[in-house]
Amino acid sequence: MTPQARILVADDDPALCLLLRETLQEAGYEVLIANDGDELVRMAQDHPPDLLLIDLMMPLMDGFEAIRQLRNDTRTSHLPMIILTARSASSEVVVGFDTGADDYIVKPYDIDVLLARIRSHLRRAAKLPVRNPLTGLPGNVLLQAELERHLSQGTPFALLYIDLDNFKAFNDAYGFARGDRAIHMLAGVLAEVAPREDFLGHIGGDDFAIIHFGGRPEEFCQAIIAAFDARVRELYDQVDLQRGYLRGVDRHGVPRQFGLLSLSISVVSTDNQRFSSVDEISKVAAEVKAAAKSISGSSYVFDRRLSARPPRQERRGQRRPAALLIYPTETLRASIATSLRVQGYRPLIAAHPVDAQGLLARTPDPVIMIADTSDAAVWQIWRALPVPAPLIAVVSDDAAAAEALGKGAAAALVATDNLVDFTDQLLIHLPRAETTEQPDSSYAPGSIIRALQARAFDMEREANEDSLTQLANRRGVDRRLSELSEQARQSGRPLAVLMADLDNFKQVNDRFGHLVGNEVLRAAAEMMRQICRPTDVVARYGGEEFLLVLPDSSADEAAAVAERIRAAVETFDWSDIHPQLRQTISLGVAEAAGRSPEEVIAEADHRLYAAKRAGRNRVVAQG
Repeated sequence: MTPQARILVADDDPALCLLLRETLQEAGYEVLIANDGDELVRMAQDHPPDLLLIDLMMPLMDGFEAIRQLRNDTRTSHLPMIILTARSASSEVVVGFDTGADDYIVKPYDIDVLLARIRSHLRRAAKLPVRNPLTGLPGNVLLQAELERHLSQGTPFALLYIDLDNFKAFNDAYGFARGDRAIHMLAGVLAEVAPREDFLGHIGGDDFAIIHFGGRPEEFCQAIIAAFDARVRELYDQVDLQRGYLRGVDRHGVPRQFGLLSLSISVVSTDNQRFSSVDEISKVAAEVKAAAKSISGSSYVFDRRLSARPPRQERRGQRRPAALLIYPTETLRASIATSLRVQGYRPLIAAHPVDAQGLLARTPDPVIMIADTSDAAVWQIWRALPVPAPLIAVVSDDAAAAEALGKGAAAALVATDNLVDFTDQLLIHLPRAETTEQPDSSYAPGSIIRALQARAFDMEREANEDSLTQLANRRGVDRRLSELSEQARQSGRPLAVLMADLDNFKQVNDRFGHLVGNEVLRAAAEMMRQICRPTDVVARYGGEEFLLVLPDSSADEAAAVAERIRAAVETFDWSDIHPQLRQTISLGVAEAAGRSPEEVIAEADHRLYAAKRAGRNRVVAQG
């Protein structure tokens, strides 16, 4: 017999329920009573018992339907279920077994036989390790079964993979008993925040998973993080809270400072792509969680890939070097992180030096570092890196820049509210990362420093190129338009200009964030580059505006090119960037016809705005 095993009895006969309660409690069981099928299902889902005794004939919902629902819910599908029936007809017993019952007892029943059957089913159930012994939540077996069921049925859901950050340091400092408290606290937070219909599982250790059916997974992640961050301080001694960190040793044996426990959450949605197996979706979730782990503090990262689209080709080796970023202000920190990704780095993103220590515990060898150097701890972190790396200092003024350069920084940039100008300056000093299979040799500090020095000789090219899209920038296209206009005037050959603008682009940035907006700009730029000829000039004129110069093209030919661009943008699969994203573009067309570059640009711009006023997502070449 399993001491204090919980048995849920469902029967609408009060006298029978009272008798069963007394009998089972006397035998050492905890007993819960449900008086109808609906109450049975709700009680079993809220507080799963170890075994259920279910009467077939009950009000609101009969026992057949209750068993069917419980078998279809992974929280209860593994539980032993014994039918209590006053009818001995074999047909009803067969239906009960087909619905999912494990055994049956005919009323009136022999108490000794009933208790023997209960003991037998509890012994067999105890041999199946389906629940995590620490939290009592469903474990890996049930999680895989639930995923397989919903994948096979095509049910839309989002899989959240949740992991505790800095947990080893917490265990080392406070011991395993308090570590177990932290895991219990996280399990409680997840159970409180998750909707009733979601599946919550404890994979093991400090890893949890939620199968979320309610939609709006971003808001769900935010609610989880807010609830966890509000309670995590309860686990710490006051002296450690005042200091703001724990002292510990990372897995490489390096002494470090570790911040408070935080959460890394990866989100993989079946709205984005189709998955053929549990292994496939689990692998993607683990990869996305690694990205969340590179951001200090509690964070969540969504998988934005689409299986139908081939992955972007990377160089041989498929490994991106890490870049450590330490900056307190979120807006500029996000802009720098985007620039690092554009240049091929995997950013390790921290708001403060203590947060950076936790990231370095997992990735101790960044090949470059960008940081606010006003904090002395930043310099200590930089000098303690096991492999020397160039430091780009972000400072408040010119005096601080001179001081940072004097301390050994490779470059010093003054922080500014103008993110475009700051990004342009940053990319001048930020070399393109090289992927490799041999990071120890290829990421040697000497080669990085030489690359930084070589950038100074490329400043003229950088000054004429847009850093985000790698198209010509306004300065570059203005110069080329002047040259091509003069050539067209002398030769008498036609020259056309297209002015293009992404529709409602501000809403993209406001709704999905600037990182998504940057991806939209890059995708639109690539479409224009592929549609245009090598002799054409495609430029990012500013913000979401593009200017295209088409030599040897009449107004009609240019209008045809503009229509191809419009159609390409409209039909592009934007869900590769965000599942809810839709984007169109409007274009104005003008022919030079001997006019100055300023005049032809003004006419193309006038027609662009005519396209906007006419409803957007169109080309205007006349009027």
